[in-house]
Amino acid sequence: MKEERSIRLTPGFWTMMAFFILALWLVSPFIKIDPSDYDQAQKNLYRLFFGLFILIIELGILTFETFSPQGFARRVSNFRAVAVFLFGLLLLAFIIFIVAQSAVIYLRSGLSQIESPY
Repeated sequence: MKEERSIRLTPGFWTMMAFFILALWLVSPFIKIDPSDYDQAQKNLYRLFFGLFILIIELGILTFETFSPQGFARRVSNFRAVAVFLFGLLLLAFIIFIVAQSAVIYLRSGLSQIESPY
């Protein structure tokens, strides 16, 4: 008979989930940028930095927790390895998108402050 494995959600899981939700909230202004966001570019820059910092740290933690058991000669499931790889790719795409959006905010807020001599 197969032994049933019960999935337990530990406090560490809930802590990681809380940090993930916090990071998504921090970078949420950059998902869709309106012209009203240009005035708050400085405040949003700090939110962007801390949100991306938390996401990158979480990716590092998940990668270490997934691939470190292989050093102890324990095989990691293919599903878990592929899931961490896809999360890394999605995070990379999201970072590129967010950096492009923040560049738009920076350039538009800088251009609006420059007075035209003409």
